[in-house]
Amino acid sequence: MFNSQNSIAVCPHCLRKIKLKDLKFFCVPDEDNRHEVHLSFVDKIKNRLPVCRRKFCRNHGLTIREAFCKHCGEKLPPQILFHDKFLSFCAVGVSGAGKSSYMTTLLHELKYSGLPWVLQAMDVETTQRALINEQNVYEARHCLEGTQAGISPKPQLWTILDNSKKGEKIPTYALTIYDGAGEDCEHIDYTPLDSKISLYLSGARMLLIMFDPLLLSSVRSEIRFETLNASMATERQTSAPANMVNMVNSLSNYIRRNCNIPPGKKIDRRAAVVITKLDALTEMLNGFSSDAAILKESPHIKNQGFVEADSKMVDLEIRDWLTRQGETAFLGAIDANFKDVRVFGVSSFGRPPDIHKRLARVRPHRVLDPLMWMLAGEGIIPTIS
Repeated sequence: MFNSQNSIAVCPHCLRKIKLKDLKFFCVPDEDNRHEVHLSFVDKIKNRLPVCRRKFCRNHGLTIREAFCKHCGEKLPPQILFHDKFLSFCAVGVSGAGKSSYMTTLLHELKYSGLPWVLQAMDVETTQRALINEQNVYEARHCLEGTQAGISPKPQLWTILDNSKKGEKIPTYALTIYDGAGEDCEHIDYTPLDSKISLYLSGARMLLIMFDPLLLSSVRSEIRFETLNASMATERQTSAPANMVNMVNSLSNYIRRNCNIPPGKKIDRRAAVVITKLDALTEMLNGFSSDAAILKESPHIKNQGFVEADSKMVDLEIRDWLTRQGETAFLGAIDANFKDVRVFGVSSFGRPPDIHKRLARVRPHRVLDPLMWMLAGEGIIPTIS
């Protein structure tokens, strides 16, 4: 049974709860004949989308496909209202942490991993963004450029159809993904996107806090320069510890401020700390042992559930590794601010790019683990002890 609190539609832009009456509908047979369509009495009673009733309109009798939120004026796909559950996560991290690459491979694996789900984009912008990124990574085999800073991030809107549930009507889940530029996330208190980013941070059901291990001096000293140079998306002169600790504290302050959470109380929000570019760390003598759980294939997909024992072992292995790298301040900031924290390790490509930043065959490693954790917490997949 679904949690009723999580099955209320939310505008992905202003994060207000919305119902049918909160949307403005338009029929657009062409740009010159665009016109508003009002809900009929029967539409309201049956909680259904309206149809065009204008005589001689070529869309006469067809269900409306364009809608806008009355609260914020942003365009919405009308079908967003009719999901069984609403999920969202916000990805934050320093510039060059690999968020865009991670999102691309996560969505690709979600489509083709063999899980009993069908992933569909809700709007044209989400479709185009995913298609371009997939073509660059999987076909052209190019590393993605970082998200442009200073531009309001547009949320990605997805529908997950759950084929594991048999019957005439299968459950559907709305998945909203917020992904801002690293530069904006690093200086949340000082950017013009202040209100927009803080809104996404406070409204997301889970935070993905992405940590680039190649920014650590202890890592740089142990791996080859060619690997380091090929795996870095941007040139960074500042030290990772200060950036990451400040970012965690900054976003925590924002969430507390927007949700009226007192300073001494931990934030009741799942925080998935994701160590990226795991493939580059295999060169480290002071890295992970060859039999470490984190280097093994993820068991969650095979079991179509979240394997708790494996996840706890990976969490323990990465915490131990971060402690050996001197990152106790970062771990302390995460644990002090968030009530529910889990650490993950991923490789978006499976191996580092070559010296020309070209990719070999893309074989993502454990990219679905954080999402599976969220789905288990929402009761969509089982937790396996």
